[in-house]
Amino acid sequence: MLSDSLIHKSSGLISSGIEHEESLKAVILFLRNHCKIFATLNKGATDLNEKGLSQKLCILLNRKAKSYPFFFHPEFMEDVKSGVSPQIDIGTISQDEKIEISDREYNEEDSFFSLEAKRLPTPGTNREKEYVTGHNTVCGAMERFKKGVHGSRLKYAAIIGYVQAKTFEHWFLEINTWIAELASNKDQPLWTTNDSIKKIPNGNDDFLIELSSENSRHLDGIEKDRIRIFHFWINLEEKE
Repeated sequence: MLSDSLIHKSSGLISSGIEHEESLKAVILFLRNHCKIFATLNKGATDLNEKGLSQKLCILLNRKAKSYPFFFHPEFMEDVKSGVSPQIDIGTISQDEKIEISDREYNEEDSFFSLEAKRLPTPGTNREKEYVTGHNTVCGAMERFKKGVHGSRLKYAAIIGYVQAKTFEHWFLEINTWIAELASNKDQPLWTTNDSIKKIPNGNDDFLIELSSENSRHLDGIEKDRIRIFHFWINLEEKE
C-alpha cells in the first residue's frame, strides 16, 4: 500500500468515493498535477496524433514519478500470453510486488490503474464518437472498459482526452448527448443514462478539467459489476 505521505506531496481535493483508497488517491493527485503540466508544455499541439501525445505524456509522467512507488508503462498488454492482446495506452504499475485496491490484489506485473487516451475531436471518417463507442468495431474508449476489453479486473480506470479543438463544455455536452442517444436505442442494451459523465468541482481551469463516470461492465454479454472512470481532459489549444 502506498504511504499516506505521498498524498501530501500533491495539492488539490480528493475525488469523492475513494477516501479509503490511499494508493489510488496518490495516483489521481499525481495525474491531476502532471496532466496540467503536460498541457502547459504542449500548447498548440493540435495536430499531433494520439500515439505521439500518449508517448510524450508517458515520458513526462515517468520522469516526474521517480520518487513515487509506481511507474507508467506505454501500450500495456492486457494478456502477455497472447500476441494479439489488446493494449491499453498507459498502465500504472506498483513498485511493490503486490498491491491491493479494495478487494482486489494486483501483482508486480499488473496495471492497477489503466489509462486509455482519445483525441477530441477524433479525426477520420465515422470516428467522431470514439471517445464513447466505435463504428462497427469495439474501439470506443468508454466502450472498451464497459466490455472488459480493457481493465476487466479493475475497479478504477481513466480516460485522457486530448482537446485539440472546441471547449471543455462543448465536449461535456456532446459526449453526454452521444451516451443519451445510445441509451435510448433498444438495440444497444450496453448503455444507460447512468453511464453519463459528471463534472468534479476540484479547481478545474483552462488547462485541465476532471470528470468521472460510474459505468456498468458487461463481460461476455452479461452485466457483472461497475467500473469508475476518471476523465482527465487536457486543453492543447493555444490561448487567444
